Amino acid sequence: MSLIVAALLGCAAPDRSITRGADGELDWQRHLSSAVPLGMSEDSVIAVMTRNGFRCNSLTDSTPSIHCDKMSNNQPVHRRWQAIVSLDRNHRVTAVRGSTGLIGP
Repeated sequence: MSLIVAALLGCAAPDRSITRGADGELDWQRHLSSAVPLGMSEDSVIAVMTRNGFRCNSLTDSTPSIHCDKMSNNQPVHRRWQAIVSLDRNHRVTAVRGSTGLIGP
């Protein structure tokens, strides 16, 4: 039984998303800023983040922005990555803020 589990885990595709190795606030902010540069369009931001396993929602508070969220599949403790992308009136990125932390027992 343990050989089957080990074989299945060995066959799992390695994480190649922008969250790979981003296990702290500074690392995540650096990865996020590289993937979502200032001036990027709203559609491109959503495409990049979705391709990397995030769920994104457009927010229309006083300034337009995008909120993106992703959770790891680890059990019983999960890592959560979040991003808030501020947009200008032309729907271009003006600021990117990321946070990450552990959730679980």
